[in-house]
Amino acid sequence: MTDHHDKTSDAAGGLDLFFEAARATPPLPGGDFLTRIETQALEIQSAQQDIRSAARQPIWRQLLQTLGGWPGAAGLAAACAAGVWLGIAPPAALDGVLGSGGDLGTLGLDPLSGYDLAMMEG
Repeated sequence: MTDHHDKTSDAAGGLDLFFEAARATPPLPGGDFLTRIETQALEIQSAQQDIRSAARQPIWRQLLQTLGGWPGAAGLAAACAAGVWLGIAPPAALDGVLGSGGDLGTLGLDPLSGYDLAMMEG
């Protein structure tokens, strides 16, 4: 009963042989593992090159691509042309809505009236 026997030293002593054997021959990755890593690295490199080549495009080409290509740019140009046309020469059907001359004074609208009221309440 007074014998102090350390059980952990026996267990570690039995495993020391296995630990030494593992240290003597470290594990090396298999060929399949290295092949997968190389394949993934090459894919990432090609993706980064694609991003870099896209960044080298002229600004007008990037803008055209953002608008949706030529169809998007054509739609935007048509909408701008229609807006300019209606602004310069409004059709006769709008005379009843806008009044003669088409200025905002005839409608009785002041575009800054809401802004003025908001600033006065402060």
